Amino acid sequence: MTEQKRMQLYRMLQGSRYRLKRLCPEFEALFETVHIAAVKDVWHISTNGDCVVLDPAWLGKLGSRGLDFILGHVLMHILLGHIHRPKYYAGDRFHLAADIVVNSHLELFDWKYEKISGVGRIFSETFYPAEQGRYLTALEAMDGVPFDPAGMSPGMRRSYMIDSEEYWDRQNEGAFCGEMLLTPDDPDEPWEESEEGAKLNVHLNIRREFEKIIGEDEEPAEKDENIGEENTEREAVPWEKQVMRELRRLREEQRRETSRDEDGRFTERLWQKAGSGSLNWRKLLSSFVQEEVFDYSFSPPDRRLQDPDLFLPDFNVRREFPRPVLFFADTSASVEDEMLFAVYGELCSAIKQFGGGLSGKLGFFDTRVYPPRPFTDSAELGQIPPCGGGGTDYGCVFRYAASMEETPCSIVIFTDGDGEYPPVTAAMNIPVLWIFTRETEPPPWGQWAVMRQP
Repeated sequence: MTEQKRMQLYRMLQGSRYRLKRLCPEFEALFETVHIAAVKDVWHISTNGDCVVLDPAWLGKLGSRGLDFILGHVLMHILLGHIHRPKYYAGDRFHLAADIVVNSHLELFDWKYEKISGVGRIFSETFYPAEQGRYLTALEAMDGVPFDPAGMSPGMRRSYMIDSEEYWDRQNEGAFCGEMLLTPDDPDEPWEESEEGAKLNVHLNIRREFEKIIGEDEEPAEKDENIGEENTEREAVPWEKQVMRELRRLREEQRRETSRDEDGRFTERLWQKAGSGSLNWRKLLSSFVQEEVFDYSFSPPDRRLQDPDLFLPDFNVRREFPRPVLFFADTSASVEDEMLFAVYGELCSAIKQFGGGLSGKLGFFDTRVYPPRPFTDSAELGQIPPCGGGGTDYGCVFRYAASMEETPCSIVIFTDGDGEYPPVTAAMNIPVLWIFTRETEPPPWGQWAVMRQP
């Protein structure tokens, strides 16, 4: 490599390091020890934790956006502990899962790229089921990658792999892996600031994959050596077509499972009667009550005309009744069955307090909505089985309400308060009442009350 070429790459890396250090405190700490070197026989870029190695010819073709992204990508592999993976997880499938996790974390810098010139396609969600990688570890994300790029044609494989894991297994080689381009002792200079520079300073909540390096003498888990081999024998059907066919099959299976879930047959939870409720529902639902005026009523008849044999109706009889209410109960994993018993008791109490005049629909939610079903009395209420058991996403309730043909008059949500609230605009001006199953922080908007502990 000529001195002129080396200085060109040095200035590019120096500028990228400067920008990355300003974006993220964790990157800044890593750059105190990480060296960057040129190695011609590496696919794009790799690392052993002490040194980032890259192909100088490939590096020279990258712009500042691509360089910042791929350098941040490799550093994130170090931060998340992916390079310390046991050797029996070596291979493209685990590496692709780790890339998905890393790329999703990098979206926090507003780097929501689908493709970058010189780098390739950027995957930040698992394939089946589709989940954002930053909420998973690489091992968890691996379950959502139902294929191994190693069995694909070279061109197709490269479209899935944007960096190399070759140096992940060379952690005993130290920092000096090739022709040194940039060391921690080299000064920082604000070369060629990108548009993202200085806009963000993100502190990442790192969920490390492996806390220690797995020794070679440890007993490895059994690895499936046949991944990809079965399909390579079928010359008539290319790997990439099989991948798309398998993904379509899995998504169709997911669609059928979702349909069954909506019928409440496969995710039912325990639902029992409980004691009387603890809340004054007439007071709580006062803002949802409307007064109906009946022009005529025979109960009682008009007492002003009692002499004739003819009974006449009285006029202007009034009564209060609550408009149909849309109830939702949180059935995420943090909500115990005892809490659901208490929800049942509160709803039965509400029906009783309104003398049977309370009607509405009851649905359940965790990270998605299990469609509500109507009820008018306790018997019908008891026929609606609870469904769910995942995480908590309050936003799905309001997205569901927005999709309804008729906008609900009001929404009542039973929850333990263990979740992030969407902005008030999500409610679309619909009155919302939060009923908490335990003592918790008040919601940022809407009315609220706390149930008596069961």
